[in-house]
Amino acid sequence: MQLTSSKERIVTAMAIGGSGILLAGLFADTSGILVAMVAIWLYTSWRTGLAVLLIGCLLTATIILSPANFGDDEPVRVVMFACSATALWFFINVFKPQSLFDRVYKNIQPNIEDIPGFGWSAYPDGRLRFLNPKALDFVGVTAEEMSRIAKLDNHSWWSLFVHPDDVEGCKQRWEHSLRTGEPIFEEQRVRRADGTYRWLRDSAIASRDEHGHITAWFATSVDIDDQRKAEAALRESREQLQQMIDTVPALIWCASPAGETSYINKPLMHWTGISLQGNDPVDTRRFATAIIDTIHPEDQTLFQESLSRAFKTGERFALKYRQRRCDGVYRWIDGKAEPLRDADGQIIQWYGVCLDIHDEMEAHEAARQREAELRLIVDTVPSLIWLMTPEGLPCYLNKRFSEWAGLNEGDIHSRTTEEVAAEAELVHPEDRAAVTEAFRHAIATGQPINHKGRLRHKDGQYRWMDSRVEPLRDENGKIIRWYGVNLDIDDEVRAQEALRQSDERLARALRAASMSELSVSIAHELNQPLQAVVANANAFRRWLSAEPPNLERALRSADWIVRDADAAAEVVSRIRALFGKTAYPRTTVDLNNLINDACELIADRLASNKVKLDVNLDPYLPSTSADHVQMEQVILNLIRNGIEAMQDIEPRARTLKIESRLRDGDTVEVEVSDLGTGIGDTEKIFEAFYTTKQDGMGMGLAICRSIIESHGGRLWAENGLRGGASITFSLPVRDLHAKPAPREIHIRPSVKELEALSA
Repeated sequence: MQLTSSKERIVTAMAIGGSGILLAGLFADTSGILVAMVAIWLYTSWRTGLAVLLIGCLLTATIILSPANFGDDEPVRVVMFACSATALWFFINVFKPQSLFDRVYKNIQPNIEDIPGFGWSAYPDGRLRFLNPKALDFVGVTAEEMSRIAKLDNHSWWSLFVHPDDVEGCKQRWEHSLRTGEPIFEEQRVRRADGTYRWLRDSAIASRDEHGHITAWFATSVDIDDQRKAEAALRESREQLQQMIDTVPALIWCASPAGETSYINKPLMHWTGISLQGNDPVDTRRFATAIIDTIHPEDQTLFQESLSRAFKTGERFALKYRQRRCDGVYRWIDGKAEPLRDADGQIIQWYGVCLDIHDEMEAHEAARQREAELRLIVDTVPSLIWLMTPEGLPCYLNKRFSEWAGLNEGDIHSRTTEEVAAEAELVHPEDRAAVTEAFRHAIATGQPINHKGRLRHKDGQYRWMDSRVEPLRDENGKIIRWYGVNLDIDDEVRAQEALRQSDERLARALRAASMSELSVSIAHELNQPLQAVVANANAFRRWLSAEPPNLERALRSADWIVRDADAAAEVVSRIRALFGKTAYPRTTVDLNNLINDACELIADRLASNKVKLDVNLDPYLPSTSADHVQMEQVILNLIRNGIEAMQDIEPRARTLKIESRLRDGDTVEVEVSDLGTGIGDTEKIFEAFYTTKQDGMGMGLAICRSIIESHGGRLWAENGLRGGASITFSLPVRDLHAKPAPREIHIRPSVKELEALSA
């Protein structure tokens, strides 16, 4: 009986050993213990065997020296058994057959390392005999670890490292080869020491003895992972190439050197409805005949002759012909074929491509028709069109030009440009020199011509023409033709002259309107100081009429009259400067001080209208260069507008907010916000004479914007999110190193106060 698996041998040894111990206990015969010890020694190391030897000797002594078996020679028997067991253990360990696996790795390792790739061998039952060091390094285990793994069963030594998806298939093929002895040629993924799986190809054959029995399996494993990846990439590349050939919008075919068709792509199959593949393929001869049958009858002869000549002489084939599509429609095809030659110049394959150019041919025909239509348009368009050669010789005049100038197109070809212009006396005598020089410069430099001059009509009258000449160049920039067009602008020139005269009349009218606007502006700005003059004059008269006359109060009123008259004169002067563009000297102005002064000046009006003032001024606001009087005029005007905008709301809700701030480090802004009804059009309010007030003139904001813009600033209006509106002006921060203008604060009493004082 032959035990082929390690498990069967271990089970048999344990059964024999157990039987031996059982018999020794039943019959008090120590030979059974010796048999059990031998069975254990065959499958253990010498250290374990030594322990088994001591245990066996003690067990034997227990049996022999027991009271039931004790006699005179029992100690001697114990000693003899111990000596015999020791000798037997020694001989087994010395002469025990060493496994091929141990002999390979301990005795002939240099020879195994010479095995190319990963070499391995197995017993006839599939147990591992050895793995060469390269294979061990690949899977990342030592020889001792592999030896322990190999004792588990017949396949763990390889199945533990094979990819889980490949294990079952490998087992089936391995068991089949073990049963039949057939060689093994398989590929599977094996886990490398770094944890990655790589494809390996196993090639294993069985070694047989003289009786044909398998004595061992010998195999090598080759890493083909890179090869598999390269093959996959090549396969993908081929698939992509095939997809490209089958999807490219062209009809592609291949033929043998003799002209027999060997391949056509899918577009050609679908286009012709003929196939070399499928359930009913057409042979090459029938395919060629079928293709020729699809050629238009008028083109068949030329097609056959050209294709036969190409196959016979090896010259490239190129022909445009009509071919019937699978739907029965003939379409124009541009067919080309080139031969592929080997190193000796022999043709090994013909490659052809057919392009559907039917749409292109129809486009060419349409272009030809459009060219005829274009020529008709050129001859009828209401413009004088003409052409010149690169040298400047006229070569074409459209029909309208010939009729307009009374020229014969046939005579033009023999004349130069100067002759046509001078001899026919087309150009006005005053323009001939300029036209001749312009043409000479254009021919020499290639620059286009844009000229306005007078040409003579066939009726003898000269008319203004806008002449434009452009060169047509090829892809290299060389001039191949000059195109010219003359547009009759005589009516336009006359209209422009009439318009110029109208502009002069309009300018005079505008100057008159400006004087009117200046008058209205002066009246608007003088209204308040003149009201103050009248009020102070009335107060002056009352103080003098008092009994006794109050000269002190009258003198103060006279001072106020003088001050208000000076203010009125200053306003007139500034407005005249604004409209007359006269530059007034500017001084350093502190806008915060101007705002405070303006609030003091208009305090009575704020109180009378029950308007609460909210002033928020930037304490670090820099000074700027401006006209002190004009800036005060702008601020007062904005405050008055804000007060008037809140006339229709409840007195307790009337709040006027004034803010000053620095924007972007180089611009100062002043914003005046009210809580009124808002502004309908935030741009139109700045137009002159536009007003929403019943008694207003519409000049206040227009003058303010003019003042701010003359200072390089900007004035704009916005509606608030919660109602009301705000008007803001900005000025650039400029320092003219000028001393600030002396500030004189005048606290004007209200008109009611003057009347009370004079009462």
